[in-house]
Amino acid sequence: MHPEQIKAAMRMAGTTPAVLADELGVSRSTVSQVMNGRSTSARIQARIAEITKLPVSTLWPAKARLVLRRTKKPGTAGGAT
Repeated sequence: MHPEQIKAAMRMAGTTPAVLADELGVSRSTVSQVMNGRSTSARIQARIAEITKLPVSTLWPAKARLVLRRTKKPGTAGGAT
């Protein structure tokens, strides 16, 4: 979900990110970072899911993760060319 949708769902449930931050003893910016997907916290995500009555997987759908891997050139030791 878009962070503004999460914020709106929280407001509709009668709370705000600032109140949640105070409740959990974390900074408001920490809650904001989790809501925006820039940081993860299972505790904050679970509480937001509980407040909004939406599953964590709906609030923050899994994104395809790009996996970068180094490959060694054949016949080289330690990747040196």
